[in-house]
Amino acid sequence: MLHPVLFDWCLNKNISVYNVLCANGRLPFDRWLPPSFFEEWLGILDATFSFNFEDANDKVSWKWGRNKIFTTKSTYDHLTVGQSRGHFNHIWKAKIPYKIKIFTWLLEKDAVLTKENLIKRNWLGNPSCIFCGQLETSKHLFFQCPVARCIWGMVGSCLGATNVPNSCTQYKLWVERWLPNGKPIHHFGFAAVCWAIWKGRNKAIFDGKIIRHPAEILTHACAFMTYWAGLTKEDFQVGILEGVKSLLACAHRALAQQAATTPRLLPAPPTPATEDEDEA
Repeated sequence: MLHPVLFDWCLNKNISVYNVLCANGRLPFDRWLPPSFFEEWLGILDATFSFNFEDANDKVSWKWGRNKIFTTKSTYDHLTVGQSRGHFNHIWKAKIPYKIKIFTWLLEKDAVLTKENLIKRNWLGNPSCIFCGQLETSKHLFFQCPVARCIWGMVGSCLGATNVPNSCTQYKLWVERWLPNGKPIHHFGFAAVCWAIWKGRNKAIFDGKIIRHPAEILTHACAFMTYWAGLTKEDFQVGILEGVKSLLACAHRALAQQAATTPRLLPAPPTPATEDEDEA
């Protein structure tokens, strides 16, 4: 609504444009209009009376869509104008199952139902992370928990990285740096790892299946990537499956050395200024 205050004060809210023209713009309000609103009302009348009305039958058209035809896409595009719709193209164009696209979209918007977000909805349960006991937020569960850091550390070891990401925004910078020629697989791998962490977290909470080592979650992520590879072109599958082999080898080494050593946790990189600006 363009003029909500004037509409609220108008006594005849359902009057047609034709009747306004017939009444020469004399409409009753339930109070005297202050100077600013009076000027606003005069502007409405001026625009109405200056419009070139034609003596013809009305035609229904949709001004937000191509060919003046209504589509839900045109409505979405109009309502999200200025909100950088292309920001999520890396999700919608990724070759992963649709429900995983929705999951990663929610994750990037910090709307996944972690315990912190459940508390915001008046949930009264235990807010602690099932893996480490700290407050379970999206950043914590998927990046900052010791289990998540260990998983990203193993992924980073395969990429030759010297650090690990600590947020969704930083992951994009991190993977661009350490895998600069693998843009088509950037979100593919992110989705598999985060989905495996989420599934592992849910099994621990609801089924009591606590993991013995973070490498178990990485093996599940590899299984997802192997399955999803079937959604991609044959030449792209080869690269995915080669990467999966490297990740599996790293996970198996970690599981074999579980009793003797602790998996190496890579330090988090300095937080770029752009991340704080994005989050603001």
